[in-house]
This record gives sequence, C-alpha cells and structure tokens, in this order.
Amino acid sequence: MAMTLMEAKAYLVARRRATLVDIATHFDSSPDAARQLMRHWLDKGRVKLLECRQCDAGCHCGRGPDEIYEWVS
Repeated sequence: MAMTLMEAKAYLVARRRATLVDIATHFDSSPDAARQLMRHWLDKGRVKLLECRQCDAGCHCGRGPDEIYEWVS
C-alpha cells in the first residue's frame, strides 16, 4: 500500500505521535519512504521530531535512537 501525504497526516493526527518504524509498518512501506513523507511535514512545521527517551543517559540499548514524530496542532 503506497502511503500518501494525507494518509500519513491522518495517521499521525489520530495517534498524535508515532515512531518511524510504527509509521512504516502501518503503511507496509520502507522506513526511508516514511521518513521522506515526514520530512515534508517537518519542513512545513506541522511535525516535530522528538528525541528518544528510552534510555536515561541517551540511547545505549544497541538498536539506535528511535525517530519519534509528533503532529503539531
């Protein structure tokens, strides 16, 4: 299923925030494709990229930091 800008927006508005992996999984797309769509909304100021907060002193869990996107109302 190809993800459109409006579908990505609706998904993020409904969830308020989601990781890149969640977005890519929901739309059965690659993380790179999801990142490109999120970049559009970032550039428009409609989305914020949040830092991973899973580890107290930064991400040392071995999988790297999560990209967390939050819709800005």
